[in-house]
Amino acid sequence: MKSAWLKLSLLAAVLTPSAPATADEAAVHYNQGLVLKRQGRAEEAIAEMKQAIAARQNYAAAWFSLGNLYRGQGDYADAVQAYQKATSLQPKDSDSHANLGALYIRMKRVDEGIKELETAVALKDDDYDARVTLGTAYRQKGDYPKAIVNLRKATELKPTEALGWSNLGVALSKTSDKDGAVRAFKKAIDLDPKSGQTHFNLAVVYRQQKHVDDAIGEYQAAIELDPLQSGAYYDLGLLYSQDRRYEEALDAFKKYLATNDKPDPASERDAQERIKSLEPAVGKNKK
Repeated sequence: MKSAWLKLSLLAAVLTPSAPATADEAAVHYNQGLVLKRQGRAEEAIAEMKQAIAARQNYAAAWFSLGNLYRGQGDYADAVQAYQKATSLQPKDSDSHANLGALYIRMKRVDEGIKELETAVALKDDDYDARVTLGTAYRQKGDYPKAIVNLRKATELKPTEALGWSNLGVALSKTSDKDGAVRAFKKAIDLDPKSGQTHFNLAVVYRQQKHVDDAIGEYQAAIELDPLQSGAYYDLGLLYSQDRRYEEALDAFKKYLATNDKPDPASERDAQERIKSLEPAVGKNKK
């Protein structure tokens, strides 16, 4: 009996090989990576995704998540490679194309970004984020008609999201449709009244339309929300000067110089010259 048991145990040993990396093992690492990502432990999450991929090279979801993790770490080169792998494995996955496209845009590789985003929206017509990013990319290229088409689509998909309306306003402001830009910016402000940048953008359009009082009101709103909105001070200085409100103009130009952290030599020289010319006039009025 002893020898029989020995033979059976040996036979069992032969029939049960050591298990290689399996699909199940890949899934375990992938799921653990997601847990670690939610916990904010990015480096450990990356390590788990790499192990998932080592166990299953064609694991598209792991490549996609790895791309997201690298992007979050600011490692754009590795993120691009991970997204490219994900799109090659699942060419009909709109999210992979959308994320790759958005990353290309962030990297100033606009043409490549547009190509990926066009693929994404062709696969998933109702992808709001992809539409906004695609519209913004076309605006950056100066292709305002295509920008407007995509941004209008975005506002149709999510009419209660301020981002789409704000970007639509910027695109329309580059065309002759200033009234359309005003309507889009007003809609964005209704949805997000604390956006200083949107108030500023609306003020610029009002100034272009020569609606001085409306422009001044929006510039003031922008500054109340963001006291470091230096461009608003400069434009206010110009408008106050036109309106012969010299003391307010002087104060605005001084605040422009004090808050401008992105110096524009031409505007700075102009502000300095205007201050020199305004100071005597303001001084006389105070006497």
